[in-house]
Amino acid sequence: MSKVIKLKQRSRESRRLRGERNLVSRTLRLVLLAVVFLMLLQTSITAASLVENPLAPPDTSSPQATMRSFVENTSKFKLFMEVIDQYLKDPGLLPSSSIRQQAKDLKIFLNRAEDCLNLSEIPLRLKRDTGIEAIIMLKEVLDRIEIPPYAEIPDFEAVASDEELTRWRFPRTRIEIVKVESGSRVGEFLFSPETIARREEFYQNVKKLPYKPGATEGFYELYVSSPGRADFLLPFKLLQGLPSWLKAVYWGQSLWQWIGLGISLPIAFWIPYKSFSWNQRRIATLEPPQRTWSKLLSPLIAIVSLEGFRYFIDQWLNITGKLFFIGLTTLEIIFWILISLTILFLSNALAETIVASPRVKSRSLDASGIRTFFILLGLVIGTVTAILGIESVGISIIPILAGLGFGGLALALAARPSLENIIAGLLLFADRPVKVGEYCRFGGQEGTVLNIGLRSTRIFALNGDIISLPNSNFSELELVNKSRRTRILLRQIIGLRYETTSEQLRYVLVKLRSMLLAHPKLIKESVRVRFIKYGDYSKDVEIFAYVRTGDWIEFLEIQEDVLLGVEDIIERAGTSFAFPSQTTYISQDQGLDRDLSGAAEAEVQAWRSKGELPFREFPPNTNSL
Repeated sequence: MSKVIKLKQRSRESRRLRGERNLVSRTLRLVLLAVVFLMLLQTSITAASLVENPLAPPDTSSPQATMRSFVENTSKFKLFMEVIDQYLKDPGLLPSSSIRQQAKDLKIFLNRAEDCLNLSEIPLRLKRDTGIEAIIMLKEVLDRIEIPPYAEIPDFEAVASDEELTRWRFPRTRIEIVKVESGSRVGEFLFSPETIARREEFYQNVKKLPYKPGATEGFYELYVSSPGRADFLLPFKLLQGLPSWLKAVYWGQSLWQWIGLGISLPIAFWIPYKSFSWNQRRIATLEPPQRTWSKLLSPLIAIVSLEGFRYFIDQWLNITGKLFFIGLTTLEIIFWILISLTILFLSNALAETIVASPRVKSRSLDASGIRTFFILLGLVIGTVTAILGIESVGISIIPILAGLGFGGLALALAARPSLENIIAGLLLFADRPVKVGEYCRFGGQEGTVLNIGLRSTRIFALNGDIISLPNSNFSELELVNKSRRTRILLRQIIGLRYETTSEQLRYVLVKLRSMLLAHPKLIKESVRVRFIKYGDYSKDVEIFAYVRTGDWIEFLEIQEDVLLGVEDIIERAGTSFAFPSQTTYISQDQGLDRDLSGAAEAEVQAWRSKGELPFREFPPNTNSL
């Protein structure tokens, strides 16, 4: 019985001890939650007090004000680092919304600190990343060296009283705050462009120095080795779980960043390559204008792929330093070249769409002219776009072209034939001696014009050959456009046998004139039938008339009808066509007629005796017949 009582007592004692421990545990938890709550409350209060007016710009009215604004805004980075550190140690202590709010506040402080820098000489597309890197590096420098008391830095009153005070140099350094002389921020004192340009040099010189008390330690290392999206927590969680050897920094980047870059770079270029191969196979099955519109897919996919890669290395991998700026500059150059190609393909697609429209003929537009116009328009717009885009990353194309000197002259001379062909092509479109589809004679040859391009003209010759002539050569040839004729000359020489009598010849002439004048396709005013000469073996009759047509095939039909009528008339006249022949007559020579010769000589003697020899013309009353 006593054992049972003892066991019950022990059980009650054990329950009492467990209860006390549970009470202590619950009390500690409540205290810990209260501490966490107070920390969160303090954090929110601090953040709220630091960002009372997010739109308020920093004071840059004097070197002192600029230095104070820069130091005060960058000092808030420490709070962000503490919050991130707490979250990484125990994610349950702070909600994700608090981290994101801190990241938003950090951006406000970064913007205010950036307003203390003169970034006017930084290319537009690089300005944001350059500004952030310059802020962090300058902060790392100022966290390691002594800042002179603000009283020793010129304030607004000193600047107002001394107009020659336009710059202030940090003692024993090359860091300067300089008054802006032009632009939208004229009159403000900002960290000079030279200071921004030498930011990495300054940081490398002081990075081995110890931090001052109260400084934000390791913020630059956190910046270069952490993911770029500070307001997105998953990358931080993943980064926290990486082994230390992946976080080691080599040439300004962590090893995990190098690995990410090595994986993403081939993918970024593999996607456009595969899409181009696929699109080329697809284009082969299409017809214009669908084919030209489909060509737009390749540069557009390449643009999306490269922009995605740029966003990934900037916002996720957070590649920084020289590597980032070299890579970003290269991607920007490729980007603007692709934009230029897209504009060129778009202009070509628009041209093909217009050519395919049934309204082209009603507007009297030439398909080749439309294509050439849009290609030139695309080239001009694309070239200007590429030049302006590349210049936005700090590479000026125009001075490079101007500085080529003799190289540019040599290039211009080498390109002279191409320029001549382009100019000649433009002249062909301006003068329009021939158009696509017209039949012409050129340089002793004839054919139908297939295409007039920027460089050459292609012609389908009568023998089936396709002749390609440079525009400069083609424009210099004698061009006979046979497609624009409204009438075609019908001219034939008919040789009749010498046995044809004069009466038969008169019959043939009358009947031929009657037939031609009655023909509905011949222009009556142009009809002419004449006995023109005695040929070597024929009496020649010329038929001359204009046929009322510009179509060569129709002309051949009309000419065939006329020639068959000529043959019928000659057959009805009882004569025939002559052919080359010779007739040999064998007879005895009778000599000259002495009576007729004597009479002629006597008459000439009479003229001489009257003084009428030599004579130039007959007297007015003389009948020459």
